[in-house]
Amino acid sequence: MNIIVTSLKGGVGKSTTSIYLSAAAVERGYDPVTLIDADPQASSAEWLELWPLAGIDVIEAPSERTATRAIERANGMVIVDTPPGNERATQSAVALADAVVIPTRAGGVEYSRVTATLELIAPSTPRGIVICAARLGTNDLEAALAWWKEQKVPVWGVIPERVGIASGPEARLSREGLTAYDAVLGRALRGRK
Repeated sequence: MNIIVTSLKGGVGKSTTSIYLSAAAVERGYDPVTLIDADPQASSAEWLELWPLAGIDVIEAPSERTATRAIERANGMVIVDTPPGNERATQSAVALADAVVIPTRAGGVEYSRVTATLELIAPSTPRGIVICAARLGTNDLEAALAWWKEQKVPVWGVIPERVGIASGPEARLSREGLTAYDAVLGRALRGRK
C-alpha cells in the first residue's frame, strides 16, 4: 500500500502528516512501515533521527529517480513525503499511489495549489484533503470545508491547530495528533477499496 503525501505548496504540513500517518500505521499493526522522505530538506528523516519511532524504516530519496525506485522496492505500508513545488516528482510519486493525501490550510492561496496538485493525480486514484493546523470554529475553516464540498473533493481530516501536534522534531508525537491522523489513514485505506 503506497500512500503519497503531496502538495505543490510548501509549509502545509506534509512532513507532519507523513510522520503521523506512519505512526498510525504502526499502531494499526502494519509491518513493515516505510517512510520515504523524497524532500531534499529531509524534514521527516531529521524528525525520526531525533525521535525514532519503533516500527518505521526511513529511506531518504531526495530525487525523482531515487524516490521512484524506493517506492517500487518497498514492501508493506509505504508513506511518501514529497517535496513542494516539484511537479515532476509529484507526478512520478502519485503514478505509484494507492491513495493520495493532500495537506492544506484553510483560506488564503491554498485552493489554487491544491487544485494544481489534484490535476496531477489519475481520476481512479483515491485522494483526500487534510486541513492542517485548523482553527476550529472559524469562518476560514467553514469556508474551506464548503469550498471542497462544492468541488466534490473529499476532506479526509481536519487536524486542529495545536502546538503539540505540529511541534516537529522538538517533541514526541501527541496522542491527539495520532488519533486525528489515524482517522485520515482509515479514510485512505477505505478509499483504496
